[in-house]
Amino acid sequence: MKGILIVSHGNLAEGMRETLELFSGKLEQLDTVSLSAGEAITDFKEKLSNKIDLVDTGDGVVVFCDLAFGTPANIVAKMLSEDLYKDRLQIITGMNLPLILEYSQLRSENVDFNDMISVGKDGIINLNQMLKI
Repeated sequence: MKGILIVSHGNLAEGMRETLELFSGKLEQLDTVSLSAGEAITDFKEKLSNKIDLVDTGDGVVVFCDLAFGTPANIVAKMLSEDLYKDRLQIITGMNLPLILEYSQLRSENVDFNDMISVGKDGIINLNQMLKI
């Protein structure tokens, strides 16, 4: 089973984990990494490396990032060029609760990540328009 790492600017990752666990209870092989204002990139990368090692039991890690091309996602993406990480990481950006919740329930199966991304996109709804209000 792949590990899950939720990565964000500020405390979004921890909030996402807390909310996810309201629905699913405590999940194995799941952790968070947050980039704090003013934090050194080298310190952030070291935290990422440690957490990847913590949640990876041999099947790799799916890294959910808050923002495509933001610093956290860029640092994780840069890690893909390193032999140690290139075959271990699957990176998904633009994370939302439906996406991570769906993946957390299906991760022991062979998951099509394009289908997973569709779940995240489908969770974005203009409710006023849908309800015709």
